[in-house]
Amino acid sequence: MGSLARYRAVKKALLEKRGRKCEACGSPAAHPHHVIPCSKTGIASELVYLPENMLILCDDCHALMHPGARRYWDKGTKVARARDLSGRSRRRR
Repeated sequence: MGSLARYRAVKKALLEKRGRKCEACGSPAAHPHHVIPCSKTGIASELVYLPENMLILCDDCHALMHPGARRYWDKGTKVARARDLSGRSRRRR
């Protein structure tokens, strides 16, 4: 099985097991987000295929995990949830 076919099989199994709801906000979702990004591990890394390294996110929450990729006019609660999921904190002193 090629790497793309393997990824698609993992994605399908992940969506079947966890459902098609965003794990950040509960909206309908279909995007696996890699907690440890492929850009850091490399596309050939086994982490690309581990369900434990993936979150199911809606379009909005997935884009929030990739700052600068898309502008948001109403960030509100989704920003806080995405920040919690990514482990980032924006506390100001």
